[in-house]
Amino acid sequence: MEQYDADQGQYRRGNKGTQRAARQNLVIFGSPGAAKTLLKLGLIDEFQLTICPVVLGGGKSVFDGGEKIRLKLLSSRTLKSGIIAARYELEK
Repeated sequence: MEQYDADQGQYRRGNKGTQRAARQNLVIFGSPGAAKTLLKLGLIDEFQLTICPVVLGGGKSVFDGGEKIRLKLLSSRTLKSGIIAARYELEK
């Protein structure tokens, strides 16, 4: 089984342990570069976004680059703090 190594920017052969891990869910916190790479490879099927009621003037975005990403809302909830927890899947 080949796996993509985002740090090295290349595919590599996996062992049985990494093959088992590849079938499980993966959560990425605060890594727009890794998320972009996995999205380009078609390895992301769902986004769980936490939307905070704060406006920032800068920073890296997972969604920059001009390509439109269409998402379908699966569920959402608003927390007492005003933060919105939303779950989306990629539209096919």
